[in-house]
Amino acid sequence: MYKLDAEGKRLIPLAYNSFSDLGVMERFDIQEWVEKTPSILGQELLVIAKELPLPSGIRLDLLAIDKQANLIIIELKRDKSGRDVEWQAIKYASYCSNFSPDDIFTYYAQYLQADVDEAKLRVEEFIDEELDKLNQDQQILLVATEFHPDVVSAVLWLREYGIEIKCIRLRPYLDDVGNLFIISDVIIPLPEAKDYLQRREAKQREARRVRTSTFSLEKGDFDLPELEQKLRKTFARQSTLIPRLIRFLKILLSEDRSFGREEIKRKLFEEGIGSNIGQSGRYLSNISQFLTKKSNAHLRQVIEFDTSGGLGDTKDNYRVVPEYRDMLSLLIEEWERDQVKAFT
Repeated sequence: MYKLDAEGKRLIPLAYNSFSDLGVMERFDIQEWVEKTPSILGQELLVIAKELPLPSGIRLDLLAIDKQANLIIIELKRDKSGRDVEWQAIKYASYCSNFSPDDIFTYYAQYLQADVDEAKLRVEEFIDEELDKLNQDQQILLVATEFHPDVVSAVLWLREYGIEIKCIRLRPYLDDVGNLFIISDVIIPLPEAKDYLQRREAKQREARRVRTSTFSLEKGDFDLPELEQKLRKTFARQSTLIPRLIRFLKILLSEDRSFGREEIKRKLFEEGIGSNIGQSGRYLSNISQFLTKKSNAHLRQVIEFDTSGGLGDTKDNYRVVPEYRDMLSLLIEEWERDQVKAFT
């Protein structure tokens, strides 16, 4: 870093000193600076807690909210980051991810020494989203003078897996009369390469998903004897999913028509599949995921449904293909008889 001597038309190099050499303290200096001017971290933030105690007994340096209503975990180190700072911050983020909006308003009220309504109003005025978006995502900001290579490697790897984590470097410089200057640089991801890195990270995540995905919408084309054998083998599996699958199929067989997702959820709940309608919906989601496994093309040959075609997309309008209704009914009756025999 250089200071311009305009009159002498020259650049005067400023001396770099570590924070420890300057006698700067992490908690009583750097933390205070960042708390009062969070924009030094490269984005507009609302600090809502300082030295927040967590159940494990450790304290989170600073907690903030960004304009998109994400919770921002800020971990500060005076000089070098050490080797495990990212793991420490991940633990903080995992805990904070469970904060409800009411928790956040309470912590902010304690920080402001104000009432919860005042805290809620300030958050609402700050964010550009609705309050129901609060803390749907989290971001980690690691702040240090230098970052250990292990930390850099871990951060780059975490970003490839969709963890929003940044490394921000704060470096102190002194001029010739003793004035202290702080330079802040986002080093991961580099601002100039941010869009490129985000596209690359998204592409790598998608490539891994495709390589490891068991998702398929391809239907089987088995003849009846082979199809019957495959269905019988599926029903014989020792899994808690199979009785729920059987109930699902019996609902579809009750009438020769399509059944909507909400109707099936209600019928499953009425038949005791799930302690509440939400749990019944989750069981239906499990069944839907089972139907779209690559290995279950025979089930997709027998059961039709609507979907936009993507992994994780909601499925609807389930129906048993008419030509397989009789065979499926007989196999379910056979399965039910086997269950009775097994418990007598």
